[in-house]
Amino acid sequence: MSDGSPPQDHGQATLARGASIGRYVVLGLVGRGGMGEVYAAYDPELDRKVAVKLLRIKPGAGVSLTEGRQRTLREAQAIARLSHPNVVVVYDVGPFEEKVFIAMEFVEGHTAGFWTNSQNRTWQETLKVYMAAGRGLAAAHDKELVHRDFKPDNVMVSRDGSVRVMDFGLARQAEKPAPAPRAGANGAKAVVAGEGVTTTQRLPAPLAEPGAPVAPLDGSTLVLTPSGGNPRGIDLETSNSAMFDARLTKTGAMMGTPAYMAPEQFRGLATDARTDQFAFCIALYEALYGERPFAGNTLMALTTNVVNGKIRDGASASSSTNTKVPLWIRKILLRGLRVNADERYPSMAELLDALGHNPAVARRRWAIATSALLLAGGFGFGVQKGLAVSTPACGGGPEKLAGIWELVGRGQAETPRQARIHDAFLKTGKSYAKDVWATTSRALSNYARAWVDMYRETCEATAVNKVQSEEVMDLRMTCLQERLGGLRALTEVFSDASGEVVENAVSAANALGSLDRCSDVPVLRAVVKPPEDARTRRMVEELRKRVAELKAKFDAGRLKESLQKAPNLVAEARTIAYLPLVAETLLLHGRVMTIAGDSQGAAKALDEAFSTAETSRHDEVRAEVATQLVYVFGYQQSNFQEGKRWAKVADAILRRIGGHELLQAWLLNDLSGVLTQEGFPEAAMPLLKRSFDLKERVLGPRHPDVGIAEVSVAFALYKLGRFDEAFAHNTRAASILEEGLGTAHPNLAICVSNGGEILNALNRYREARRSFEKAYVIWEREFGSDNVNLGFALTGIGMSFIREGKSGDALAPLERAFLLRAQHEPATSRHAETAFALARALWESGRDPRRARILAEQARHNYAKLAEAKRLAEVNEWLGEHRAG
Repeated sequence: MSDGSPPQDHGQATLARGASIGRYVVLGLVGRGGMGEVYAAYDPELDRKVAVKLLRIKPGAGVSLTEGRQRTLREAQAIARLSHPNVVVVYDVGPFEEKVFIAMEFVEGHTAGFWTNSQNRTWQETLKVYMAAGRGLAAAHDKELVHRDFKPDNVMVSRDGSVRVMDFGLARQAEKPAPAPRAGANGAKAVVAGEGVTTTQRLPAPLAEPGAPVAPLDGSTLVLTPSGGNPRGIDLETSNSAMFDARLTKTGAMMGTPAYMAPEQFRGLATDARTDQFAFCIALYEALYGERPFAGNTLMALTTNVVNGKIRDGASASSSTNTKVPLWIRKILLRGLRVNADERYPSMAELLDALGHNPAVARRRWAIATSALLLAGGFGFGVQKGLAVSTPACGGGPEKLAGIWELVGRGQAETPRQARIHDAFLKTGKSYAKDVWATTSRALSNYARAWVDMYRETCEATAVNKVQSEEVMDLRMTCLQERLGGLRALTEVFSDASGEVVENAVSAANALGSLDRCSDVPVLRAVVKPPEDARTRRMVEELRKRVAELKAKFDAGRLKESLQKAPNLVAEARTIAYLPLVAETLLLHGRVMTIAGDSQGAAKALDEAFSTAETSRHDEVRAEVATQLVYVFGYQQSNFQEGKRWAKVADAILRRIGGHELLQAWLLNDLSGVLTQEGFPEAAMPLLKRSFDLKERVLGPRHPDVGIAEVSVAFALYKLGRFDEAFAHNTRAASILEEGLGTAHPNLAICVSNGGEILNALNRYREARRSFEKAYVIWEREFGSDNVNLGFALTGIGMSFIREGKSGDALAPLERAFLLRAQHEPATSRHAETAFALARALWESGRDPRRARILAEQARHNYAKLAEAKRLAEVNEWLGEHRAG
C-alpha cells in the first residue's frame, strides 16, 4: 500500500532492504502495528510491487507457537479467499520463520482520511466513496469475516478513484483459544478478523514517552515534543488525535481504534458484522460533518459517551463545515450508531440500501411520472399519434432485452439485473471472479447489442426498405427469438452463480447460439419444419425451452445437475416422437457425458444423435455431433482413425451449410490434438494456425478462447522440440488468460503448468518450479487436494529437481504425484511418466534401488502396452544401465 511517498523505515525495520519473505524481495518498511510489520516488496515472478504483512505469533493461554501459527495461517487463507472490487486483493499467504505473511496488492493512492481533508468534497462525493467501502465490508460479511477496526485510514482511494478496504487483521491469534463464532443478525456465523497493521501510514509514534508532554486530547493537532527534536522521523502533525488513532494493545476482547469502536468492543463483549456497521457510521459521519458523532477529550470520556449512546446534538452537525448534508442521511447514520446492536440495520447491505435511496430523487421521479400521466390524459390521441410518428417502427429491440440483459451506455451504472449477477459472481469467493465478470459482461453486452442490431435490420428489411418478404422476416425473427431464449436461460444461471459457473462463464457466453445463422436465409429455409399438430408444437416449444435452460447450466459448469437431467429430456423427446428434438436432446446428453469423462456413453449417444439428425435432415445437429465425435474418438479414446474419419464428415457438413466459424475453429483445434497425440505434431501446426486465425477474427485478439488456442500452439511446438517458440506462445497465452479470466483461474493453471514443462526443457529449472507451484496452488484451491491435475505439477517439480541434480528433493513431490495418479489418473501413460521419474529419483538419491527398478519395470510395461516407442526406448536404456547389485 502507498500514499505515493517512498517507503521509510527510520531505522526501525526488522528486515533490511533486499531481504526475502518467501519469493518476495523487501524494498522497505511502510507500517508497523501491534501484530507485525508491513513491507513494500517486489514479486519477481509476476514482476510487480506488492505489500507484504508479517504477522507475529505469540504463544500463551495453552496455545503453542505452532498451533498459533497454524491458526493464524488458516485465518489468513480465509481472508485471501475474499475477492471483491472494494477490498484490497490478497495474492498469497504462507509461513515465514515463526510468523505468517500475507502478500497483497500495493495500492497507489491515499487513505480516505487524507482524501477527505485534501480538498473540499461535496456530500455526494463523500457518500459515493464510503458506499464503495461499505460494499467491501458487506462482501467480507458475506464470507463470515468481520473487520473490527474499520476507520478512514483503513480505506484507500486509489489514483484512478477506486475504493478499497484494507487491513483485515487477525484478531483471534494465539494469545488464547479462539472464541466460538457468534451468530449475526442474519443467522450467519461471523469469523472475527480484527486487529492488524495499518499499511498506508508512516510508523506510528508511541502514545507517550517519559519527558514527552502531550497536548490535551481535544481533537486539535497533537504535537509530540521529545527532547532532541524528532529523531525517529515521526509525523508530528496529524489531522486527528493520536490517542484516538493509535491501536490499543489487546486487553481481554477489546481491540480496535477507540475513536471508531462500538459499545460492545469497549465492554469486551462478542462482536459481529454490526460492529463494523457502527464504525462505518462513525467514519462517514466524520467525513460528512467534519467531526465525530461522539465527543470525548480523554479515552474515559469517549468511552462513556459511546457506551451511553450520547451523540452530539443536531445543531452541532448542522453548524459543521458541510451544512448541505440532507437530514435523511443523518437519520440513517443515527440508526447505525445505536448502542444496542439489535437496533441497528440487520446488515451492511441494508444500511447501504437505505443510503442509496435519496428521497428527493424518488419525489422527482414521482412528479415526472405524474406529469406524464396528466399529459397523456389531457392530450389523448394527439400525443399517442405524435409518439407513434416519432418512434422508429423497428426500434423495439432494446425493450425485448428487459429483465434479460439490458443495454447501458458507456460510463452508465449497471442495471439491477446486471448488478445482481455481478454480485452473485463476487459472492462465490473466487479470486478471479472480478476478471471473469468483466470479460463475461462485455461478451453478453456485445451479444445483446448485436441481437438488437439484427432485430432492427430484420424488421426494416421488410417493413421499411421492402426488400424482404414477410415469410423471410418470420423465419429470421423466430431464429432471433430462440437466441434470446438462450441468452435469458444463461443469465438466469448466472444470477445464481456457483464457483463452477464463474469458472466456465466466459466459455458459456461464447456458446450462445450464433446470430449469423439468423441472417442466412437458405439455411433458415432448410431448417426442419415444426410439427403441424398444434398440441405437439406446444409440447416441442416447451421442451426446447427446458433444453435451452439445461444447456445454459451445462455450458456454465453445472455438470452434476446436467448429468441428472439430460437423460430425462431425451426420454421426454422420445415420447413426443418429434425426431429433430430427439436429436437435439441426444446431442446435449452426449456433450454432457463427454465432459464427465464417459467417452463410451458419449459415443453411443452422439452416434444415435447423428443418425436421428440425418433422418430428419437436421444439419445443425449433424455438424455439432460430428465435431464432438472427433474429440471423443480421436482424443479421449485415442482411436485416431475414427477421430479423423469424423473430422472429414464434420468438415463436409460445415462446408455445405456455411458459417459456423467458431465450430470450424474447434474442429481444427480438436483434429490437431488428435494428430499431435498420434505422433504427428508437424501435421497439426497448419490446423492450429487456421483455428487460431478464425478465433482471433471472430472474437478479437485478446479473448480468452484465443488464449486457449495459443496454449495449443505452444504445446504442439513443445512436442516438436521448438522450445523457445513454444515459450513465447505460452507466455502470450498466459497474458491473454490473465487479462480475461484473472490470475487464479483453472484455465490459466493449465497454461502455467505447460509453461513449467517448457522451462524444464529449456533447463530453466527454478523458473519451471515456480510455474508448477503456481499451477498447483490454483488447482488445489479450486478443486481440492486430491485433484488429478496436481499430478502434472508435482511430477514437473520432481523432474526439475532430478535434472538439476537434486534427486533427494524430488522424492517428496514425486511420491505424492505417484499416489495421486494411482488413485485418480485414468491415463496409463501418465502413471508410467511419474513411476519412471520416481524410479530415477530413488536410484540417484541412493534411497531404494530395488524399488526404483520395480517402478521402472512398471513404466516399461505400460509404455509397451501403449506402443510409445520413444518412451519405451528411454526406459529400456535406463534399466540396462542401472542393474540390481
